[in-house]
This record gives sequence, C-alpha cells and structure tokens, in this order.
Amino acid sequence: MNGKVIELRRLLAERFPSPRLVDRTAEGPREPTGVPALDEALGGGLPRGEFTEVVAAGTGTGSAQIWHAWLRCVAAAGRFLALVDGADSFDVAAQDPAVLARLLWVRCRRAGEALQATDLILRDRNFPLVALDLKLNPPAELRRIPSSVWHRFKRLLEHSAATVMVVSPVPLVSGAACRIELAPSLTPASLAHPAPLAELRFTVQHRPARQTVAELARAG
Repeated sequence: MNGKVIELRRLLAERFPSPRLVDRTAEGPREPTGVPALDEALGGGLPRGEFTEVVAAGTGTGSAQIWHAWLRCVAAAGRFLALVDGADSFDVAAQDPAVLARLLWVRCRRAGEALQATDLILRDRNFPLVALDLKLNPPAELRRIPSSVWHRFKRLLEHSAATVMVVSPVPLVSGAACRIELAPSLTPASLAHPAPLAELRFTVQHRPARQTVAELARAG
C-alpha cells in the first residue's frame, strides 16, 4: 500500500499543486447528486462538510446508478470527484470519456487501503467531493474499522468542507449527517426503463444512531 500512497500523492501534486481551503458559503450548503428524488429528500443534496452514508445491502439497490448520476452531475458543472473504490468494482465502461476526465479513481482491494487513500485525499484538501465505496468489501473487513477513523475524518472535514458519500452494505459511519437506506428495487426491466433513477426506493435518516459492534457482527 505504501507504493500506492506515494503514487497517489504524486498524482495529486501534479494535477493540483496548490492545496486550498474550500469556501463553505461559495455554493450553498448542499451538493446535488443528480438524482432528483434523492436531492429533494435531502433538502437539496448532500450536506457540505459532512458524511452522508448510503446503506445498500444486496443487489438491485441502485447504489451504482447513484454513483454514476453524481459523477455526471459533477462533470456537467466542470468540477472533479475523487472515488475511492474499496473493492476495485467501478464500471468504467458505463461512463463517457468526457465524464471520466473529471474523475480521480483510486482503485483498492481492501477496506484498509481505501481508508488510507481517503485520509490522504481529505488531508490534501483539493477535492471538495469525495466518494468512498465499501459496498463489496467483506463484513469481516468492515468490522475491523475503528470508530476513531470516522472521528479523524470528521476533523479533517472541518478544514476542507469536503462533501463525502460513503456506501457500505451495513450502517457503518459514526457521526454521519444523514443515512440513506436503499431498498432492492431495480430489476433488469427497470434498468431498461428510460428513467431508471425514478425506480429507486430509499429512506433518509438525519443524524442517525450509531451502529454498534454487535449489529455489525450480526450482519456478517
């Protein structure tokens, strides 16, 4: 992993040589996801300077569709998104090259690697939009993540005002501003629908209760 961290640091330095703080008031308090129903439920989008946790257990929940919608929304605004892929599962073929040009894709194979990469990106302060995908990482890896990780990341957000979306199969993030729980609702037929995002089914909790170690154990 050390070699990957060095390479990521080099890439960040080349593309974004001057670290900067993000103005918390420049674009309003929310970041749109590109999913109209979700943005409406969130009061305009993801809260800036906070974690939003997306719980997507099983298949057909639509978490991948949300990733792609957010990336298209970010690219259309001429901005950049850093995606830390915890299980190297992002489908590049599903996006246009012009959209991918706005993506920093960090490919990891374990949750621990993904957390190290996220830590580095948040410390760099050049990416105001960060996605951490842990959906396909084994529950045993997720159980080993200490709650102190999220507290440390939260302190980093206070300096960068980054907007971070974390996707996992179980509630995981301590101190998340909101939790979106996706229900299995997409089938091959619905994915062929002209507007598949309209088929998503979800609930939103603001300032959700912390997940306990026992609940994580039952999930795995």
